[in-house]
Amino acid sequence: MLPMLFWIRVHDDEHSFAFFIPLILVYLLLLPVFVLAALAYAVLGLIADDTSKARGYILAIFSLPSLFAAARGTEIEIHSDTSDVTLYVK
Repeated sequence: MLPMLFWIRVHDDEHSFAFFIPLILVYLLLLPVFVLAALAYAVLGLIADDTSKARGYILAIFSLPSLFAAARGTEIEIHSDTSDVTLYVK
């Protein structure tokens, strides 16, 4: 299952705040890329085998949903002298 939320928390010396980004909006923005990749893959299937590198790149684009699904539960913490930032894929 694909992750649905991207939580961002910022902790500062004076204040702290958190917000989230619904990833469905990101997926909708990536949808035209997948459609174009599918069309390019279909065209490359009709062309000779000289396009093996291009096919590899398009297959890498098609593997993005599985990479997003594997990123579920990932937490990244960034610490600096003045603030701390936590990124969490939920």
